[in-house]
This record gives sequence, structure tokens and C-alpha cells, in this order.
Amino acid sequence: MSGLNPGPAVPMKDHDAIKLFVGQIPRGLDEQDLKPLFEEFGRIYELTVLKDRLTGLHKGCAFLTYCARDSALKAQSALHEQKTLPGMNRPIQVKPAASEGRGEDRKLFVGMLGKQQGEEDVRRLFQPFGHIEECTVLRSPDGTSKGCAFVKFGSQGEAQAAIQSLHGSRTMAGASSSLVVKLADTDRERALRRMQQMAGQLGALQPAPLPLGACGAYTTAVSAWPGGRGRAAAHLHCGPCAPLSPAQSPGVADPLQQAYAGMHHYAAAYPSAYAPVSTTFPQQPSGLPQQQREGPEGCNLFIYHLPQEFGDAELIQTFLPFGAVVSAKVFVDRATNQSKCFGFVSFDNPTSAQTAIQAMNGFQIGMKRLKVQLKRPKDANRPY
Repeated sequence: MSGLNPGPAVPMKDHDAIKLFVGQIPRGLDEQDLKPLFEEFGRIYELTVLKDRLTGLHKGCAFLTYCARDSALKAQSALHEQKTLPGMNRPIQVKPAASEGRGEDRKLFVGMLGKQQGEEDVRRLFQPFGHIEECTVLRSPDGTSKGCAFVKFGSQGEAQAAIQSLHGSRTMAGASSSLVVKLADTDRERALRRMQQMAGQLGALQPAPLPLGACGAYTTAVSAWPGGRGRAAAHLHCGPCAPLSPAQSPGVADPLQQAYAGMHHYAAAYPSAYAPVSTTFPQQPSGLPQQQREGPEGCNLFIYHLPQEFGDAELIQTFLPFGAVVSAKVFVDRATNQSKCFGFVSFDNPTSAQTAIQAMNGFQIGMKRLKVQLKRPKDANRPY
């Protein structure tokens, strides 16, 4: 026997541990300085101060993960906006990181229940898979069950286990088909549906799509017209995206490349519609502009009070019903990768921009209302 003492045990975290974002930290404090503050709530699995990749300077925030979920909840309850650290003007922020805590990956929609089943029956069905935080059977105004429910588990793993075991596994008494168990719609998805329904009611309907296979022939034919170089993209409709490639871009060699530029821009948001693009154009043609593009004057909008969950794809989907979107961008904090809750959208014509303002300015999502306004001339030099 060597007699060597074993090293310290490597900390292990629970499967439902929460990653916390910690803000308003003095820039002079590193991980070792911060540990005493957080260790009183439980054993720490990981604590990382965020630093600028180029300069190495402290960004005044950190990510914190406890070994136990309960420790994270205690720390959040005791510290979030409750204590101001030395040298800071605002209290410390302790809350689930952007990818945590929203419950979107733990809340299930359960359909095709029997009309006679209540909350207790649903709980008994899902109890074997883990801790149930919420269970609600949806009911009509007269109190009768709608045959569906929402169930929220304590962790993503528990929710996924329930889906894998129960979805389609049986037909409940009185139901017309097998049990449906899936992740519930997120607040983001519901907001998108509401916005798009509103756009449709205002008559801002999308143009009829042109089959993707016809794009090459279409652009070739249009390019033969006098001045056809700019028109090909302006008239091209592919899938759900309306006119894809916007105002003429310097450096784009021909109409087909213009069309491809638009498809490439939206492919992430609409993979099913643009799957063939990757085989037809395996690489993006050289010369396409990489910077954020803008539309003509009077076509560029600022959007404030966006939901925290919205990304570029959701912003595009929201404003596509009003016309051809040149570009869309949600601004993100580089240190935390969390949305700053504002962005901008550019159309290829002022009519679409005005329609979007009329429809979406003041549109309520949760406790906030969207603010949609034209980009002002003094914003011309604002970096994107």
C-alpha cells in the first residue's frame, strides 16, 4: 500500500440542478472571493466569473451551479435584489440563466383524456415519473373537462421520461384515440400565433409561394428582361418567406445569387422549406455581403420590449406577414448570451413597414407592450 491519501472528492450535481446567472458583482472579485458568499446555501458544483475574451477583463457577472437544486432556490430567494455588494450601485442579481428556469422543457400537454378524469387521476398517471409541480385539467365554463390537461414536472428528465412512456401508449376510457403527451407550447409560440393571426385579420397576407425547384428557371427568365437583374429577387417567392432577397445588394453577381442570398438568410428559420438549398448550393457564393442589411429609408423599424425568449428566427416569423423582410436582428448581451429584449426589422418597402407599425405597436405580450417605430435619421450611425 502506498499510503497516499485520496484527493478531494469531485463534486457531483443533481440531474435537476439549476444554472444561475449572477449579476452586479464588483469587478475586483474573482471566484475565490465569491465562494464564501454562496457556499452558505449549499455545496457549489461550478462558479465561473465571465471575462472578456479579448481583454481578459472582468465583466461584472458570473454563472453559478450548485450541486443541489434546493441550494440554488435558497440562494436566489435570499440574495436576488436583496443585497448590494461593496462598490456597487444596484443590488446583486441571482436568477436562472437564460436556458434555465422557464419551465418550457418541463411542462407537458396531455390530450385525449377521459372526460371523467380529474386532477387526482392525472396525477396518479404521471406520479411514477417524478415530482409533479403543477397539474391542471382544462375545463369549460360549466366545469366539464375538455379532455386535456397540463402537467409540470420538477425536471426536464422527468418530463421526457413521461413522454417516452405514455405518449400513444393507451386509450383512456371515453377518449376517441390514444393518449397524447408532448411538451406544452411555450409563451413564445403562443405569442407568435397571436401576432400572426392579428396580421392575417388586417389583410397583410403572404404572397403565394413559388415551388423551390422553379427558382432557377424563374430567375433566368426574369434576368433577360430590361433591368431584370434587380427584379428577379424582388418578385421571387419561395416557401413561406415572401420575397426572399430584398433590395439590390452591391457585390451580388446575378439574380440567382440574389435569390440564394435570401434563401440562405431564412434557412435556419424554415429548415423544411429550404432543405433542398443545401444540396443545390452547397456553399454560399462568394461576394455576398455578410453585414446586417437595411432596407430603403422609411423601411427600417426598431422593436422594443420583445419577449426574453425571442431570437432572430422568431422576429422574422412575426414580421413576415407584413411584407418582404430584408433582415431582422435581436440584440444579445455578449457576456451572458441573453436577449436585450429589443431588435430591428427592415422591409423592402415603406408600406409594409407602416402596416407592421399599425398592427404591432402596442401589441401586448405578457405584462409588456411592444414598441414598434421607424428608425430615426439620428440613428443612422448606430452599429448593428
